[in-house]
Amino acid sequence: MTKTSPIGLDWRDENYGSVCAVTAFRTSSDTIDWSDRIRARFRACVKRAGFAFHDGRCAYIATSGEPSAREKALCDELAKAGFQIIRGDVRALE
Repeated sequence: MTKTSPIGLDWRDENYGSVCAVTAFRTSSDTIDWSDRIRARFRACVKRAGFAFHDGRCAYIATSGEPSAREKALCDELAKAGFQIIRGDVRALE
């Protein structure tokens, strides 16, 4: 395993139907070959940033806070955990 695990974040608008999300994302297909340990590390980052997986939307959704703050928190958490964000890093926009 390499020290960094690449990930792509596809930010989404999930504010329709019964879901009122602050912000949401899906991961890219380059996460398919992750080990169980990397997946657990990713899920911990997601949880600390205030996101949870929504089965009906197949997306990770944050339902509270400000969108930009949640997105930045997730990118910060992923970077601290050693993930290489190859797409969707909102910190690059600052």
